[in-house]
Amino acid sequence: MKQPLDIRKGQPGFTLVELLVAVAVAGMVMGGVYSVYVSQQGSYEAQQQVTTIEQKVRAAVYFLNRDIAMAGCDPGGNADARILAADANSIRFTEDLNGNGDAAEYNEDITYSLYTSKGILKLGRRTPYNDKNNNPVKNQPVAENVERLDFVYLDRNGQVLVTPVADPSLIRSVQITLVVRADKVDPRYTNQHTYTNQQGQTLLGPNNDHFRRRLVTTEVWCRNLTF
Repeated sequence: MKQPLDIRKGQPGFTLVELLVAVAVAGMVMGGVYSVYVSQQGSYEAQQQVTTIEQKVRAAVYFLNRDIAMAGCDPGGNADARILAADANSIRFTEDLNGNGDAAEYNEDITYSLYTSKGILKLGRRTPYNDKNNNPVKNQPVAENVERLDFVYLDRNGQVLVTPVADPSLIRSVQITLVVRADKVDPRYTNQHTYTNQQGQTLLGPNNDHFRRRLVTTEVWCRNLTF
């Protein structure tokens, strides 16, 4: 035979109100934990974007500095190495790196400019001659999502030369400014910056979009050109 349920008065337990309060408190705690998690995740993603941009900027500046500083390198003095064309958004120059008196070989006639590939703006390094295996060389991507590439050319007195520079032999230094964009949007961030070169000329912005960007500017002295 089943025994009757023994319900004793005064036995400890939770009332419905207490349970509802506990659920509400637990909900608020979980909401706070989730809010902190989302905030930290957003900060992590933002930091990842900044790190990626920094890597692109470092690569671009390294190649530009290295090559432009060697423009006009002519150890034998008979290769006619020089800056061939100087525009606001592109530069072409030659350098006789192996000292054989010929500055028209692979990796010695170099052009830097922006180009688009699969809808992505890239900083390109191009040499019009075949490589060591006699394969035609096209644009070599140096960095992606480079939205602005700006060159300012100065003469021996530090005066700005009008672009395109009619007489590139007057160039003694080059101010380079890059604006590099993140790969993805950050919905929590609105970019309201205006990006300018060293002369104060506006290159980009404000876009009021959700892309993070980084501006970097430097000046390269063309030490192989005659002063």
